[in-house]
Amino acid sequence: MQLEQSAAEAGVSDFMQKIEQAIGAMHEERQSKSIAGGKVEGGLAEINDLENLAVIGDLHGDSKSLFQILSEISYDRFLSNPKNKLVFLGDYVDRGSDSVGVMYAVCHLKGTCPDSVVLMRGNHEAPAEFPFSSHKLPYEIEERFSGCGKEVYQKLLLMFKLLTLATVVRQNLLMVHGGLPTEDAAIATFRESIANAQENHVRSRVLEELLWNDPRQIETQPGWEMSRRGLGRHFGSGISRRWLQAFGTKAILRGHEPCEGFRLDHDNILMTLFSCKEAYPKFKAAYLMLNAEQLDGINDARDLSRYVRYPELP
Repeated sequence: MQLEQSAAEAGVSDFMQKIEQAIGAMHEERQSKSIAGGKVEGGLAEINDLENLAVIGDLHGDSKSLFQILSEISYDRFLSNPKNKLVFLGDYVDRGSDSVGVMYAVCHLKGTCPDSVVLMRGNHEAPAEFPFSSHKLPYEIEERFSGCGKEVYQKLLLMFKLLTLATVVRQNLLMVHGGLPTEDAAIATFRESIANAQENHVRSRVLEELLWNDPRQIETQPGWEMSRRGLGRHFGSGISRRWLQAFGTKAILRGHEPCEGFRLDHDNILMTLFSCKEAYPKFKAAYLMLNAEQLDGINDARDLSRYVRYPELP
């Protein structure tokens, strides 16, 4: 695959150009408040006119899984149709061996096919807002581009702030990276709270919770507990149902936790999808692929699981 070779051989100027192209594409979306088939308001993307949907979960520097999935979906042909959408759930970097290659590829895809690609933000793309110890991206960049690492990293941090925080597709599917905000005020003003989460992150927990929260079986009030991660919260099925009701959607799709490709929670209304194998060899990598008619036919995340695929990895 040409993209895989380009990612492996890219020099600093080529990599910086790809980042700039992705930044330009996301700036244009936010200024025009649109993407093909839908609308964009700050960190929230809502897509209604769709033909096919592919979703890739956490990659964590696993370029082999990424390129295998791209090959299996025939990405060149898939992305040539702006009514097709390839959505990434975030956590592109850290833990694996090729975070630079993954970032090169996703920036290339967004820069060349901006209407067909949605890049969502994971907690590993928010080290400035929520520092954590396992963030190794700056060191990998410096090792790859000796002497230019700081400049490249600062450019990536600018890009990270433009990544999408939540994506709604055809009033059926609500996608986030980590989980759903638990505060009543966030749910009451659900579109505004997500759209402005980056700008309000010092005053509000919404950004932190979108990136760090995890679903758990919590039936007691207030429906959440503090997370053992040290950031974010654990949220129960009641929170999930309130968000589905707010957006009028049928299922929630998120990443953030390794699993056997996918996992269902909260009485089958929430699916976790994970696409990384390298850093988590005991788990499976998976991705989602379905068309608009199939998406319209789902009633919950269990129905969505019919369309989970496992890449043919060695």
